[in-house]
Amino acid sequence: MQTRDVVVVSEQGLHAKPADLFVRAANGFSSDIRIMNLTKQTPFENAKSILKVLALGIYRHHRVRIKAEGADEDAAVNTLSRLIESDFSIEDEAPIKT
Repeated sequence: MQTRDVVVVSEQGLHAKPADLFVRAANGFSSDIRIMNLTKQTPFENAKSILKVLALGIYRHHRVRIKAEGADEDAAVNTLSRLIESDFSIEDEAPIKT
């Protein structure tokens, strides 16, 4: 299992387009991927579900924890963390399904 804490830099937080990009990237991995909002102390939710991610109420400057378990857990945590930390400017590196 891999985990990493990151700070959200997107002005929109993980809402609308950033949330969609995050979920698409998460769905590109076979690992079980969970995300929680550390700022609000929410429980972990399925990072592959747009509804679950939006329900976490993640805004700019919130700290989130990403947890992945499975065959590609390292790549999943690294890619999703970089997406959030870079304000989604490295989208082309993530295995985003369309």
